[in-house]
Amino acid sequence: MMSGSTKETMWPVLTLAFGAFVAQTTEYLPIGLLPQIGGAFAVPEGFVGALVTGYAWIAAATAIPLTLATGAMGRRRLFLLLLAILTLANALAACAQGYVALAVCRIAVALTHGVFWSILASFAVRVAPHIPPGRAAAWVFSGISAAIVGGVPLAAAIGQWGSWRLAFGAFALLGAVALTLGRAVLPPLRSDSCGRTLRLPRGNKRLYGAAAITALSLTAHFSGYTYVVPLLTGAGHIAAVALPALFVTFGVAGAAGNALAGLLAGRAVETVALALSCIVGAQLLIHLSASVHILVWIALVLWGGAISMLIVGLQSWVLELALADEADAASALYVAAFNVGIGAGALAGGLALAGAGVHGVLATSAAIGVLALGGLAIVAGLPRTNRADV
Repeated sequence: MMSGSTKETMWPVLTLAFGAFVAQTTEYLPIGLLPQIGGAFAVPEGFVGALVTGYAWIAAATAIPLTLATGAMGRRRLFLLLLAILTLANALAACAQGYVALAVCRIAVALTHGVFWSILASFAVRVAPHIPPGRAAAWVFSGISAAIVGGVPLAAAIGQWGSWRLAFGAFALLGAVALTLGRAVLPPLRSDSCGRTLRLPRGNKRLYGAAAITALSLTAHFSGYTYVVPLLTGAGHIAAVALPALFVTFGVAGAAGNALAGLLAGRAVETVALALSCIVGAQLLIHLSASVHILVWIALVLWGGAISMLIVGLQSWVLELALADEADAASALYVAAFNVGIGAGALAGGLALAGAGVHGVLATSAAIGVLALGGLAIVAGLPRTNRADV
């Protein structure tokens, strides 16, 4: 039975998870609203897509410097400030009178993204000391699964039913709810840096190796996932009418994978290895699914569960490798590597699609996944860094 103190610490964790849900859905809001936004401003859908890809590159470029710059701020104060900026930017986006104005709002949110995800996991661990660190991170990152399962489809549905402006307005409202909850339940916590200047970890080879594996792993995922619709309709011969059900299946599997990652708390390397193996296996199943359609559904279950496990496993691994006062800086390194993987994956998959078609995308994704598995084995074998080594 859960103790009273544990129950009390769950409210801050759940609030952080809700904030993660709002932030993650905000990142992908334009995806389900491409036609409406493009039509409203008379711009090509590729320009609207840049509101997502440009967001990722900005987050990658700013995660480390902005996290270092805000290193001395109290964690509660910083979290609430980031949520406030996100909420205001979404509200202004709902009222944007042109594409440039909308892009400026997206840039404002993108500048919060790297810092937000850099502090989130360590913040969750500190507000829930009675929960194993890996499990606390899994709870918080369940917000990502919730965004995939419910947030993005909800935004798309609002856009279809009402307008894209209403979708942005709805998530501005949800951001305000998260902000109110945060003010009510999150305890004031000082930065781990305790007044010292936050800096990137030095001499921690395994940590930088984990960041490289993060970039490589996310490249493997996004080289395929960015082009999942042509993969399913081309290689899998799936009718367009079945795609929504497949996406829901992917998202539900992601929620299950997130829960499994929580159960594997303390075994981050094994979690990452299992997740990468499942992603590679999913590519193979989609490749074989032209003649056996059930394999597509199995592949989406494997892939959806695997990416949630991968995100939690990589973040937990980075926190395990960071020294006591390096958690936020190490997380910034992780977020930067994560977003580099998003951009590199989209680029690699696009080149493969143009040069070799959908099966080339599957082969590229699987090959990068195998490369990441090999790198994982090498990095896991490096000696651990101690304070005396720094």
